[in-house]
Amino acid sequence: MLILIVIKPVFLIITFIMILSFHSFAIDNMEGAWFECEFAGKTSKPLDDCKILDNDGFIFSNNKATHISVIDSQEINCKKNKVGQCFKSDLDFVTARKGREDSVKFGNSKLILSFLGCSQVFHLKDKSIYVEASPDKKKCFWAGKKIFYLKKFEGDLILKK
Repeated sequence: MLILIVIKPVFLIITFIMILSFHSFAIDNMEGAWFECEFAGKTSKPLDDCKILDNDGFIFSNNKATHISVIDSQEINCKKNKVGQCFKSDLDFVTARKGREDSVKFGNSKLILSFLGCSQVFHLKDKSIYVEASPDKKKCFWAGKKIFYLKKFEGDLILKK
């Protein structure tokens, strides 16, 4: 009897913690400016914990993904030694130029990107430092097998036309 009195509250506490943990990793939206981790491979996670970001990214807002390119980076430690093609993720601000806009939907830890008449599903996983976006097995003609490792830019974004 004493064992049941002790086990029941412990079971309830463990169940509650598991439910909270599950919900904390669900991704229902990605508002703001997000960039790919510069030192991630095609299917391998970033080697630097995403401290350096690629200069191309997206602003997710109101079911739209607006492509942006950082135009003021002087960073020299980019892949293939391409100066300015990346930037440090902890900068206070970056200047970017807007590009095309595509439709997106978020829900159930999925991002659905609609482009050229096809909607590609990406499965989202919260890795605490970055989000992993893996394409669904059913692919649009324009989608590859690449896994995207994305980090939200927390600094200010200055947009130029």
